[in-house]
Amino acid sequence: MKMFNRFSLLFLFIFLVCHSGNFLNGNIEPSDRLFLGTQSGTTGAVRGLVKDAESGKVIAKVKIVLVNSKNSTMKYELKTDKKGAYYKGGLRPGYYEFTVEKEGFLPISKTVRARLGETVQEDFELQSLESQVPEAITKAKKAIKFFQEAKWEDAVKEFSKAIAENQSSHMLFYYRGLAQEKFGNLEEAMSDFQKTIELKPDFALPYSMAGKIFARQQNHEKAREFYQKSVELDDQNVSTLYNYAVVLINLGENSDEAIVILEKLLSLDEAHADAYYRLGMLYISQGDTERAKELLQKFLELDPENKNAPIARQVIDALK
Repeated sequence: MKMFNRFSLLFLFIFLVCHSGNFLNGNIEPSDRLFLGTQSGTTGAVRGLVKDAESGKVIAKVKIVLVNSKNSTMKYELKTDKKGAYYKGGLRPGYYEFTVEKEGFLPISKTVRARLGETVQEDFELQSLESQVPEAITKAKKAIKFFQEAKWEDAVKEFSKAIAENQSSHMLFYYRGLAQEKFGNLEEAMSDFQKTIELKPDFALPYSMAGKIFARQQNHEKAREFYQKSVELDDQNVSTLYNYAVVLINLGENSDEAIVILEKLLSLDEAHADAYYRLGMLYISQGDTERAKELLQKFLELDPENKNAPIARQVIDALK
């Protein structure tokens, strides 16, 4: 391969920034950038187990709802069997928002990627409602019901009633924060997440949610602070890691740190196409053209119809 001199690399890097539109200084809203890519006609599948987080026992008849992140009409509902297992085949490749709920347990949501021609294993653990909010159980159940039905305003009101009777439950504040965020009350949501952190400083999820809100507000310094803390608390959700890396890239001064985060992400999800693309671009900025080409080629293998695919092809051709 013909080696690039520093001027050539600088020229290529400037070209990429100008043509990518969202490489370093673009206004990236992380949660909206997790779902790039075009789906093909071939399908994938997802399966897993749902267990009680405390006892480890499997839970039967748990309701699981899957909604495609790009097309909300692609919605599926299923329940776990008597062994706590679930399976859904025939899924078009892409990201799906999973909502897992069962009466007597706190519902959880998670983004899961269905992969081309593969069966992805994704297990869930549910926290019992009684163990989390014993003094406010009745009103909390009503709040959870509204939360499950996506009635965010009603959920906020009911969680507020439960909090009035039990101000020491970090989970009540956390779920009210989620409902506030869904309802669009970002300042109120941030307040609830900060209260959650005050009550339980070692709970990773409110840090990542606060980071998400700060990123939406283009406050990348604060977003970095909260994402960093979430990762330090061993948050290994690939969405959190990807969003954290995007924030670091937006700051424009943290390429080494962003590389570490994206490399960790790929160790957890070796099929995350967008991570390969961003990592390849970062290695170009550092002059490591061999590693950049390897990563961009992998990106094209995984998602050849991605909107950034033409840029990746141009870069690879330039590096030959």
